[in-house]
Amino acid sequence: MTSTSPRGSVADGFRDAMAGLASGVCVVTTTAGGVPAGLTTTAVMSVSLDPPLVAVGVGRTSRTLEPLRAARRFAVHVLPHDREDVAAVFASKATDKFAGLAVRPGEGGVPVLADVARHVVECETWAEVEAGDHVLLVGRVVRVHGAAAADGRALVHFDRAFHPVGAARSEQECA
Repeated sequence: MTSTSPRGSVADGFRDAMAGLASGVCVVTTTAGGVPAGLTTTAVMSVSLDPPLVAVGVGRTSRTLEPLRAARRFAVHVLPHDREDVAAVFASKATDKFAGLAVRPGEGGVPVLADVARHVVECETWAEVEAGDHVLLVGRVVRVHGAAAADGRALVHFDRAFHPVGAARSEQECA
């Protein structure tokens, strides 16, 4: 099979094909040497329930990769539909991505974004897998926090743009 991408290369065709997958938007945070770090990613997947494991793909050129490796702990924040602003900041090259956000310490001092996630999954690094221009960090889940955004809608990335998905729940359902 050859690429049908208008640009012609297999890599471009692959990028186009992956843009056609709706993916949940997450922010991954860590701290190394007392300095918080974080990134936005859609490369998150559950791996196992026994033990509970989650994998996060991190680009080799990411400034957050070395802090993640050094800390061996991280938190995955599943973003709600209305936090595209947080996704954009953590996807940027901003020097202080945590500015203006309520942050509390999680397991091992990992920064937890207290008010911006549907769910927070705190992990200890269980394995690293070399994967081309990325590294897959497999985390053993040590704690899960419930939703701060209780209305039931999530943020996904599809066709190179953010989109809200899900149905809003009534206030009674959220209580």
